[in-house]
Order: sequence, then structure tokens, then C-alpha cells
Amino acid sequence: MDKKSIIGLVLIFGVMMMFFWLNKPSKEELAKQKKYNDSIASVQIKQESAKPNKEAELPIASKIRQGLTSEDSIKRSEAQKTISENYGAFSDAFGGDVQQIKVENELLKADFTSLGAMIKQVTLKDYETYSKDSIRFFTDGGNSYGLNLSAGQKVVSTNDLNFKVFVDNKLCNSNEQITVEGSDSVIVAMRLYATASDTNQTPIDYNSNAASYIEYRYTIRGDDYRIGFNLITHNMKGIITDANSLEMVWNADLKLKERDLKIERQASSIYYKATDEVENLTDGRDDKAEENSVKIGWVSFKQQFFSTAIIATKEAFSGATMETKTEIKPDNTYLKTMSASLSIPYDADKQQTEFNMNFFFGPNKYKVVKSYEIDMEEIIPLGWGFAPLQWINRYVIIPVFDFLQQFGWNMGIIILILTIMVKIVLFPLAYKSYSSSAKMRIIQPEVAKINEKFPKQEQAMQKQQAVMQLYKRAGINPMAGCLPMLLQFPILVAMFRFFPSSIELRQKSFLWAPDLSSYDSILDLPFSIPFYGSNVSLFCLLMTVAQILYTRMTMKQQAGSNAMPGMKYMMYLMPIFMLFILNRYSAALNYYYFISLCFTFLQMFVIRKTINEQKVWKTLAANSKKPMQKSKWQMRMEALEKQNKALQAQRNNQKRR
Repeated sequence: MDKKSIIGLVLIFGVMMMFFWLNKPSKEELAKQKKYNDSIASVQIKQESAKPNKEAELPIASKIRQGLTSEDSIKRSEAQKTISENYGAFSDAFGGDVQQIKVENELLKADFTSLGAMIKQVTLKDYETYSKDSIRFFTDGGNSYGLNLSAGQKVVSTNDLNFKVFVDNKLCNSNEQITVEGSDSVIVAMRLYATASDTNQTPIDYNSNAASYIEYRYTIRGDDYRIGFNLITHNMKGIITDANSLEMVWNADLKLKERDLKIERQASSIYYKATDEVENLTDGRDDKAEENSVKIGWVSFKQQFFSTAIIATKEAFSGATMETKTEIKPDNTYLKTMSASLSIPYDADKQQTEFNMNFFFGPNKYKVVKSYEIDMEEIIPLGWGFAPLQWINRYVIIPVFDFLQQFGWNMGIIILILTIMVKIVLFPLAYKSYSSSAKMRIIQPEVAKINEKFPKQEQAMQKQQAVMQLYKRAGINPMAGCLPMLLQFPILVAMFRFFPSSIELRQKSFLWAPDLSSYDSILDLPFSIPFYGSNVSLFCLLMTVAQILYTRMTMKQQAGSNAMPGMKYMMYLMPIFMLFILNRYSAALNYYYFISLCFTFLQMFVIRKTINEQKVWKTLAANSKKPMQKSKWQMRMEALEKQNKALQAQRNNQKRR
């Protein structure tokens, strides 16, 4: 490895350091985090002191329900009055028996409730959490969505109200369990009717076109992670007031699904499509975004390997406010709280309006989300901000990876074959790099003679010209050692993106690693090392050892050259730096880097055997007898040197005067 190759490595190292430096928390964020940590105790104290007044802080719906079930007739009467005051035209929908409808297809099970007309829970059939529980969304009471309606002077939340349930257009008064397969589908519609007293209508006729209602219409299709969700308003003019849009509020407490809480929390955020661009809130930090009067195509509550999304299918949302925050909760499965307030276009003058949407409950699998053709694949971090990285992952790595999976091999074997294929493709570049370095090592004695011939600083230009002429006579391209390494760098970074985000590796074991998507700990320390963690990952250690050996080999190759002072220590520092960075990363990534370095050793050995030292010396001797035609670059350098000498002579003459 010559000086130019070392400069290339230093540049790469510098780019990586710059990346981590640019992504470090700002002073404001660090102060915010410190304030957050310092406030834990005070928050807990406040929570304890608030317990006596817990009843006063209950939502209005909960207070009313307590009053309705009270043995005191006066409290029951007050509760009924409160219902009328707070829910107006929708008062008749408060209370009543809550119905449960269960629908499943080949991929998921969905539980619906008439209270709030919500999807109460979704369970994926083909996936499990790291702790072997079912993958569930909208569960444990930490999730809700619904409309906040302006009804006169009141704001009514549909979450508090009991809807009428229809299955395939038939009124349903009992709990149902339905299975959908193949191309079949079922429609579960839930209607919130306005009362006759507020609409001057006769008692509700469910089949009458004169009825006033809001309908949530769900369509469950076979073999689909999406559930159709249409919002319909019918004859609501004068009931919903002062609105050119409806506000839909969606809140969710995300639960831990993977092994590492810290890693999954860092990988969880809100992604959304604003106009034609996919944006996201800051990963791993609490953040908020307001997109007023902006067309929003979809919003996704994204976790490491799974997501819930709401997608506008025909007309876009007219704006959104989104927020992520991490609260203090005793639940060790709590991940993060996400919320979104979506503006739905609404024309109050129309007898009936309909806004079409889809809910998505499923894996962050490239092939799945790409098939929807809404750019939702960009929730998977494949390097979208840097074109070469995403091109490598989208058009090379993912197709090859999917092809190899068809053979049913273990994921460790697939990664091995993928590594071999990458090495074969890159072999011509590697050959040029290693052969150039080997040739430079052979002619080091001649380079040393040139250094002795031009020892002075002012002779640097002459020395450089002499070295370049020596390289040319020996048939060496000095850029061949540096350029191929820079060309390979995007592939290394693309793999850095691909493996940790690939759901195909999730819970797939290989050798001692139980889950290739997570770290392969062979020892859990009783303490945590700063920046390293408390786990000892064997693949990461093997990769580090291999990288140190590779560094030692390359340093030996350039021994005796005029290497930059201190470069040796810098080269040995980089593997240690990578050890701290990658210790908690995907075992598949460290395994790939390790076997890639092993194949690099093999390539270096084979290429070194193909380099004939006598042939290099013969080429050098033969070319030394030939007149060397000067290149344009050499001619420009000589002209520049003459110009510098003339300027220096002019300065000397002026000093003598």
C-alpha cells in the first residue's frame, strides 16, 4: 500500500468521523435530554401527589360511565344530563352494549369494537416477537384513533360513542367471527347516527336515505396486510358545523417487539409522504413536525421491522401534525408514544362525502411495501439520501438476496454466497489495487534512491517527477491502489444499511447467533462499557481481529517507504473504533465483514503469487532504455517548476538590490 492508498483510507475514515460528528446531538438536544433525565424524580413525585385527585382528572366519558352505574339516582340523573350537554346530536350513541367483530385472512387477525368503531387489535399470523409472543398492533389500551367533531359549541370525540354495526350491509346485533380467503372480502361498516331530537327526524330508519350518520367502512381482503378504511358522512349538514376539514386524531403506544430496546427505539420514528417527498421525524429522538396545507399521502408509525400506516388512496390528507415522545412508564415493553393529527377534506354542502383510506399492519419488507407503489419502501433505511447506496441495495443486493432465498438455505450460507459473488464482481478492481501495491513494494529501493537524490524541500517537484517516471517505466498506475478502494466503499456502506434493516434475517439463527438481525452475545458483562455496551459479540470480535491482521499485512507491504509519521497508529486505531461502533449491530453485518476480510486475505495471497518480481525488473530495465515521452501533466509540472524558479530568482535579485 503506497502513500496514495493510505490517503484514501484516511479520507474514508475522515468521512465516517464526519458522519458521526454531524449526527451527534446538538447542545440544545443534550440540554433537553439532561433536563428530561433530571425531571424523572420530580415527575414521579408529581404522579404520587396526583393520586388523591385521580378521579377529578378522569376523561368526561369515564366520569359519565361512573355516574350511570352509581346506585345514587341523583348521580345517574346528572350523568344523563351531562351526556346531553356534551354529546348533543350524538347523545343516543353514548352507552349501550359494545359489540366485537373478529375477522381474519391468511396474514392477520383483526378485532373490531363498536365503541369508537375502532380496530381494537391486529395480530400478524406469520411473525412473533423476540420473546415468542404474537406480533400485535393497537393493543393494551394504548392505541386509539377517531374524529374530533365540531357540533355546535361542542367538540365531540367519536372514540366515546357506540356505533351500529353492519356486516355486508346487514345490521348486526351480536358478536361475529369471520374468515376471508383468497380473492374474497368482507365489509364491516359502523355507523354513528344523529338523534331525532336534534335533526327533527322520526325515529331512525336504518334503511332510510334521510338518516344522518357518520360511517366507518372497513374492507378486509384475503392475503393482504391492508384493511380498507372509508370515512363516509351522510346528511350531516348543520350537525357538523364550521368545518372545511375533519380532524382525525391517532395515538399509539408502541410496544417492544425485538431483542434490544435501545436499538429498536433508535430505529422507530414517524415517516410520511408530503407532496412527492418522503420525510421522517428524527430517528431515536423525540421530535415534532407540522405540515399545514400540505398534501399528505400517508403516515407510518414505523418500528425496526414492523409498521402501522394510514394511507390516503384517492385524495390526500390536507395537512398533518405528528409527534414522537418517550414517556416514563414502568412497563419494560414500552417503546415510544406516537401521535398524528390528520386533516381530512370535507364539503359540508354535499349530502354525502367519502374519503378513502387503507390501514397497513405488516412487516417492513421491501417486496411487500414496494408493491403498493406509493414510495412506502422508503421507510426501510437503504441509504435513500445517497443515490449509489440505494441503487446498490435496490437493484443488486435485494434481488440477489431474494433469489438465493428460493433455495431454502440457511441465512448464514446465503450471506457467504452473497459475499463470494460480491468478491468475484470486485475482483478486477481488487487485482489492480493489490498488484499495483505489490509492484510499488518491489521498486521501493529505487524510490529510496530518488529520495536520497533529492533530499531538499525545494526539490519536491523534481522528486515527484522522478518517482512518476519510475512508476511509468515499471508499468505502475499510482491511482490503481486508491481508486478501487474508493469505488468499493459504497458497497461496504450499502451492506451497513442492508443487514440491520433486513427483516428476512430476523430470528434466523446461524452457528452461535440465535438471531442474525441482532447482536450475537457470547458473554453478558455485569457492567456496561461506555460506547461499547455490556454484551460481547463474537462475530464483531472476529471481524476486529481480521481487520487488525489486514492492517498489519498492509503496513508490512509499505514498510521502508516514506510513510507519513503516526500513520501506523492511525491504521491500528480504526479496527478498535469499528469494534465499539458495531458491537451491538446485526450479527449478519459483522459476519459479512469478517468473511469479506477472509476472502480479501485469500485474494492478496493469490495476487501476490501472480506478481513476478523478475518480470517487473525486466520491464523497468527495458523501459529505462527507451526515451520517455512526456505526458501533458508532466509538461505542465515542468512549466510550473520553471515559473517558480524564475519567481524565486526575481525575489533574490530584489533582495540583493
